[in-house]
Amino acid sequence: MLFPPPGLEPLATVTVDLAPPLDFGPGPDGHHRTVPITGGTVDGPALSGRVLPGGADWQRVLPDGTVFVEARYTLELSGALVGLVSTGVRTGPPEVLAALARGEDVDPAEYYFRVTLRATTADPRYRWLTTSVLIGRAERTANQVRYDLHRLL
Repeated sequence: MLFPPPGLEPLATVTVDLAPPLDFGPGPDGHHRTVPITGGTVDGPALSGRVLPGGADWQRVLPDGTVFVEARYTLELSGALVGLVSTGVRTGPPEVLAALARGEDVDPAEYYFRVTLRATTADPRYRWLTTSVLIGRAERTANQVRYDLHRLL
């Protein structure tokens, strides 16, 4: 091993409010849908503010229920706009994924939901986000995605 494993700096808990999915149907590479983002909150030791409405999560769902996500949305932090692109995967046992698909509450320890994020901003107070590796561990509820956002050290 060349280096010790990197640490994590907790930044915030991000709660993203979601509208019902728009279903495109099955394609050759999976079932496609888009989930509109209607708002949300950012609350933590390094960042606080809100998720602005207007973004969306473009999803590809495999036959076993695994979901690949690619969400694009905007945060407002102390008057600054920060764009986020979040990509990740949600997978687990078929019965757990089926319960999530029905909008049921499921203990996040029963499935794997991880995201990586890229940030962009013109505001110098948050430019450090654009040159950081950002990751999150997420959970899905009927109308929200919530994740703990961390900066990889």
